[in-house]
Amino acid sequence: MDVNEVLKLLVAKDVQISELLKQIGTLQDELKKQSLLTEKLQAQLENLLRVLYGKKSEKQQSKHKSEEDNPAADDVDKTTSNNNSKNKPIRKKLPDNLEREIIKYELPEADRICDLCQQICHCIGKEVTEQLEFIPARLYVKEHRRYKYGCRHGCSVKIATMPQQPIPKGIPGPGLLAEILINKYQDALPLYRQSLRFKRHGIDIPETTMCDWVRQTAQLLQPLVKLMQKDLLSVIKIHTDDTPVPVLAKTKTKQGRLWVYVADGITCPCTIYDYTATRSQTAPQHFLAGFKGYLQADAYAGYDKLYATGDIIEVGCMAHVRRKFFEIAESAKGDSIAQDALDRIATIYAIESKCRGMDYKQRYYYRKVYLRDIYRKLRRWLLKKQKIVIPNTPIEKAINYALNHWRALQNVLADGRLEVDNNIAERAVRPVVVGRKNYLFAGSDQGAENAAIIYSIIETAKQNGLNTYEYLADLIAKVPNTKSDNLYTLLPYHYCKGCSNM
Repeated sequence: MDVNEVLKLLVAKDVQISELLKQIGTLQDELKKQSLLTEKLQAQLENLLRVLYGKKSEKQQSKHKSEEDNPAADDVDKTTSNNNSKNKPIRKKLPDNLEREIIKYELPEADRICDLCQQICHCIGKEVTEQLEFIPARLYVKEHRRYKYGCRHGCSVKIATMPQQPIPKGIPGPGLLAEILINKYQDALPLYRQSLRFKRHGIDIPETTMCDWVRQTAQLLQPLVKLMQKDLLSVIKIHTDDTPVPVLAKTKTKQGRLWVYVADGITCPCTIYDYTATRSQTAPQHFLAGFKGYLQADAYAGYDKLYATGDIIEVGCMAHVRRKFFEIAESAKGDSIAQDALDRIATIYAIESKCRGMDYKQRYYYRKVYLRDIYRKLRRWLLKKQKIVIPNTPIEKAINYALNHWRALQNVLADGRLEVDNNIAERAVRPVVVGRKNYLFAGSDQGAENAAIIYSIIETAKQNGLNTYEYLADLIAKVPNTKSDNLYTLLPYHYCKGCSNM
């Protein structure tokens, strides 16, 4: 074999090796893609399993060493740990205002003789054991008797007047209407179950009848919600969120939307729900027309036009950022970038818990001293990790989410009345979610609007510490007989039990 043939063989081998190296590179790239896809699918599977069967709490046990740099966070942690060690189950004392039935147990006279000296024993005290009992609710009939008076000469007939009733010519009284509304919209008991409950009390009230009562009562209370909305738009800060609501249509259910707007200040603490048939961006724009202040919300793009004018300032939600890292950390189950992020965010919440009870001006300066630097460090850390994480992975998406909304997240430092997260609005959505699991869907768009009105009244009453049944029963009785100019006195944050509102 001459030299030329050898050179040709070597060139052929080089070409073959080059081709093999290209194939190896292609296979490695494909393997990398498959590994990323597997990791993504595994994370989605574990997240789905956690949602279905795992714990719902996002509380973390681990601590990041960066917290050692912050004495405020350490103080909170020590206090919390000391309090937890003392949390032993203690039976609560039964309220003194409950009616008490006294049952006495006396020793027979024959048993009062002392076994040693045979003298009669005298009473030296008593041992009291309290037992909580229950009397089922009862139905009764209010019989309104309007007496007539006539002239003996046949000139005229007069009859005593009767207050306007919530449902004209209807049989339900204010108490029964309040009970039905509380059962459905606070206790999530569908109307058909209530109908069965009333049958146990010996009265047949069809579900359709109660549905009509709910509609008429919602229309009666609608002016109050309009007044609440006017007050809500005058505050400096509003929390908002939304949740889907299935609505019955001709062929199948459609997806409506229930928006919640919360004012948690001291002037007019209220929670208002607004139903729309779609999740169009025009919904919050229409509801918040004229509002100027801070809007704490999630990252829904539908709010962007509200922020564009400059009248409304966006405030982000740190809980949404934490949730994205939490889902990844649960899948990783160990030290990871996600766990590191959670520990750093935990420092923010530890500092925040320290100043939660302060006046808003004190809270602003406290955050300026302790929290501002923590935010800066977290942002620098996120930027650093963003450069080293693998693209298109859940951890990269979580980091990008935090950085993309960083301006809104740090706006919490601008005013002591703002919160680091939007949990206030998320908690306000919870009653709707619980109710949705029980009554499944609204019968129509009008039915969903009625639900929004009633949820607004009940949740605002709860927010102001009122007994929801007592307030709603009194409200339903007074509204038909109250002038429109005086309706504001019936709002939960102005309500005075026993006051005249004519």
